[in-house]
Amino acid sequence: MHKSRRLALLCLSAPVWLAACASITPTRQFDAGETARVRDLSGRFAANYVRYGREEGVQGSFQWHEQGRNVRLDLISPLGQTLAVVTSTPSGATLDLPNQPPRNAAEVDTLLEEALGFSLPVAGMRDWLHARPAPGSPARTTRDESGRLATLAQNGWTVRYVAWQETPAAATAVTALPRRIDLARDGDGSPLSVRLVIDPEQAQ
Repeated sequence: MHKSRRLALLCLSAPVWLAACASITPTRQFDAGETARVRDLSGRFAANYVRYGREEGVQGSFQWHEQGRNVRLDLISPLGQTLAVVTSTPSGATLDLPNQPPRNAAEVDTLLEEALGFSLPVAGMRDWLHARPAPGSPARTTRDESGRLATLAQNGWTVRYVAWQETPAAATAVTALPRRIDLARDGDGSPLSVRLVIDPEQAQ
């Protein structure tokens, strides 16, 4: 069977939200006035969750684009199709899905879970991806023997820093960047765990 034909059939046979065989153009722009430098991260994710009483799992890749408090997260299926685009700014958040009108809210985590069955704590990830607690709310932390963050409990999530990027000899615990992060939502009402494997950051 021709390769493009096989890809089309795979998209049609996948679950509805995995069948996103269309590109997505973000409808929310970044807020002006953020002067922090742009940072781009990429990697892979795997989520395990319970929906309608059944255990579910999904995996794919992600692209993370940030400038200060502006963040854009693209979730991409194993077939390379964009599943969702999350844009979070100081003025609000938007979830863009294939062939659907944009969904707007003050924060996007609940919208993401309602649409896809699982959620990523986008607001917290802005800091957790850089191995630091998010400002403005209490956090409990532990550190490893090198002084790097080992666990972080904040905003209803427990974050475990499992592996770290290779760093120059002059790097410190403050500047070290994670390679793998495991997140688990606290409480037993709606179990959710997410594993993130982050690619080495490219020079800007």
